[in-house]
Amino acid sequence: MKASRLFNKRVLVVRPLRQQDDFLLLLEEGSASVIHTPIMTIEPMIDCQKVKQQILAFDQFDIAIFISVNAAKIGITWLDQYWPMLPTGMKYFALGGQTAQVVGDYTHSANYPRSQITSEGLLALSELQNLDNKSVIIFRGGQGRETLKQALHSRGATVEYCDLYRRVVDQKQVEVTRQQLTEVDCLVVHSAELLEAIGPIGGLSGVEKVRDLPVVVPSDRVAEIAKSLGYSSITVADSAMPESMYGALQKVF
Repeated sequence: MKASRLFNKRVLVVRPLRQQDDFLLLLEEGSASVIHTPIMTIEPMIDCQKVKQQILAFDQFDIAIFISVNAAKIGITWLDQYWPMLPTGMKYFALGGQTAQVVGDYTHSANYPRSQITSEGLLALSELQNLDNKSVIIFRGGQGRETLKQALHSRGATVEYCDLYRRVVDQKQVEVTRQQLTEVDCLVVHSAELLEAIGPIGGLSGVEKVRDLPVVVPSDRVAEIAKSLGYSSITVADSAMPESMYGALQKVF
């Protein structure tokens, strides 16, 4: 069985805590020895006047895009508070299947890229090509890449960010993670932001071992960042989806 490849393999995962983490469930089913060290926490914007104003003006937008599961859950909480009935004619998009499921359960439909789970994949959707006189709101968490906004703007849309939460790095957990790098068989990182929070591997006591530590990442862009931080054994998954990351991890072993 393929799952036996992960038997007792020590896999370090640094993604934030979730109520249900499908990727961690796959690892447990594959008999991996999971070390989950969340170096980053999600802090929702509880009392934010700007978010409230954007939510109250939700019917002024034509397209709503949700960047992450957290953005979907927090955004829906806001919408449910002020819009017991959602405005008609709105088109909903999500980045990734899990996010689309959360959005779709609330709105009844959410389109998303099936293969390339990135901003570029979202921008390839036919419904987002001609956006003359369209207004777009992007639900996300704080700062990130500008690729999506810039491309939508170039296609004729006006675009607003609705920043629903912020990511907070726990420096104590970062130090724990840096020590764990010398004690595990593989590192799995789902975003560039998490890799950068861990920092460069230079200066670690076991830097030679860590340099060759297998690292699984969701895209070529994150792989380039991993390389710049000193890692040399990098496996790129097809996407950040749990099944894709799990499949890439199996290839490592």
